[in-house]
Amino acid sequence: MEFINSPECSEVIGPYSHCVKAGNTYYICGQVPFHPVSGQVVGATIKEQAFQTLFNLKLVLDAAGLDITDIAKTTVFLTSMDDFNDFNEVYAEFMGDHRPARLCLGASEIAHGCLLEMDAVAYKE
Repeated sequence: MEFINSPECSEVIGPYSHCVKAGNTYYICGQVPFHPVSGQVVGATIKEQAFQTLFNLKLVLDAAGLDITDIAKTTVFLTSMDDFNDFNEVYAEFMGDHRPARLCLGASEIAHGCLLEMDAVAYKE
């Protein structure tokens, strides 16, 4: 296994890595809307936080030598399912024509008061 951390993202705040490569599969840890430099939560709305979260995901993909089209599956946790449509709008724009499998769940609470958290599994030959 290879442990990959993005120098562009805020530092991990626990005993984990931004990404773990196991064979041709990449497991990207849960991303939240932290500013890459300050480590502070960015945005008060789901759209703002979704944009930052997806931006952070892209930074990890870049560090691992991956592209959005390498994502096979995402898991999304929202503190309010009322935010689903607004989140989906930002997510669809980010993914473009790429359509990975996805699971989206409601969560009662996400660390640091974030409105969402999202992880991903990617694959590359």
